[in-house]
Amino acid sequence: MSTSSRLLFLAVISTVLLAGCAGAPYSPTSFTPTGVDTSAYVAKVDAFVVVMDASSSMNFDYEDRKNFFSAKDVVTHMNQTIPELGYKAALVGFGSGSCVNREDARVVYGPATYQRADFSDGLTQLECAGGITPMSEGVNAGGESVKEGAGRVALILVSDFWQINSGKVIATVDRLKADYGDRLCIHTIKVGDDGQSGDLVAALAGVNSCGSSVDAASLASSAAMNEYVTDVLLTPAAVVKYEKNTMSSSALFDHDKSVLKDEGKAALHALDESIKSKGASVVDIDVIGHTDSDGTEEYNMALSVRRAEAVRDYMVSEGVDSSIIDVSGKGESMPVFSNATSAGRAENRRVDIHVGVRQPAN
Repeated sequence: MSTSSRLLFLAVISTVLLAGCAGAPYSPTSFTPTGVDTSAYVAKVDAFVVVMDASSSMNFDYEDRKNFFSAKDVVTHMNQTIPELGYKAALVGFGSGSCVNREDARVVYGPATYQRADFSDGLTQLECAGGITPMSEGVNAGGESVKEGAGRVALILVSDFWQINSGKVIATVDRLKADYGDRLCIHTIKVGDDGQSGDLVAALAGVNSCGSSVDAASLASSAAMNEYVTDVLLTPAAVVKYEKNTMSSSALFDHDKSVLKDEGKAALHALDESIKSKGASVVDIDVIGHTDSDGTEEYNMALSVRRAEAVRDYMVSEGVDSSIIDVSGKGESMPVFSNATSAGRAENRRVDIHVGVRQPAN
């Protein structure tokens, strides 16, 4: 930077520093959030932290709105869109002077289990922008705030990226990577029109090849913000499909008994081996006993439960995980054929084994 450029930069900074918190207070732009379908998605990360620039350059205007206000808009809209899925979360502002309580980086929310209202209260504590741009301290405070016990972490950095010490930021990120490994993803949201720091933005988004970089203007609509939150914090929920296996009670048990016959054990052994070959993809097993209508309803219900339990116990003895097996008896309440004939009653005496297998998310 030339001497004249440095003088101009210092003059601008001095003017902005003097302005401090002066000017009209923040008023959010109109926004109607689009809710995320939480039945279709689950959390991609265990924690997220938003690190927001509150330095003096954020007082510059872009398209008739202060960059600091645009940053608060995007963070507000993000907060209105993120579903409360038990994330650990934090919000950090960085700058200098009274706007950040005379700290280089100030944690204004968290770390805590994410609650939309509490996060919003934290954001109101970032009332103004001023001072230098200690982005490295902001990134460090953000990474450290959610590190304890954290798994996968998304660090979302909102800034104009003006006059950044890129070397210090990258050095800070390298230290965080040493702690997090490949569990850290960095996402940048750029406000304003400054064209500087393109290399830094690209480097941050490239950390562990899992980050992203967008302009705040591209997230103005509720649909765009919904898509952003989904991409950064969510992943499609796995689909569980059930394989239905029906075994005749006559093959499994002697008449009116609930002790497995050798023939029944052989049939179950083949199913057990199939289940174990699928490994952790088997997430649920329902064992359901049924009877015909001979005898009282109470007796038949108890018999159906005992038979289902006998099947469950044998499966567990062969190494099937007991924690995923649910047992129930339906007695004579769910016939598949008429109980008026002996053939129909034979079909109704059965044990259904439904094996839930998790399918890869699309």
